[in-house]
Amino acid sequence: MNAQDCLNMLREIKDVSFATSDKEGKPHNRIIDVMLVEENALIFCTGRGKNFYSEIIDNPYVSVCGMNKNWQMFRLEGKAEKLAEQKKIHRQNFSRKPFDERRLPFKFKIYSRCVCD
Repeated sequence: MNAQDCLNMLREIKDVSFATSDKEGKPHNRIIDVMLVEENALIFCTGRGKNFYSEIIDNPYVSVCGMNKNWQMFRLEGKAEKLAEQKKIHRQNFSRKPFDERRLPFKFKIYSRCVCD
């Protein structure tokens, strides 16, 4: 299974666990919705005022983990990047919802590996 297969599986799962670390190196984990999948990347959103946002800005390297209905676990490591064309991405993919300046889309790119356990 390659990284794109893992990303597609995470999109099917939709709600996956994102692990980050804060400025002190303490780990944090939360469930985030995988909104879109592109080539070697997935798109997710978070709010500017959230700790999750601050943690990504301070240290963009994250780990993503999910389990499908067949009890297969998928784990990816990569770097989250703030998207430059936020409004355009929102318009193209979420046209039913008004753009919210507080919720910013990020792109998560695979930099390391994909593991299917």
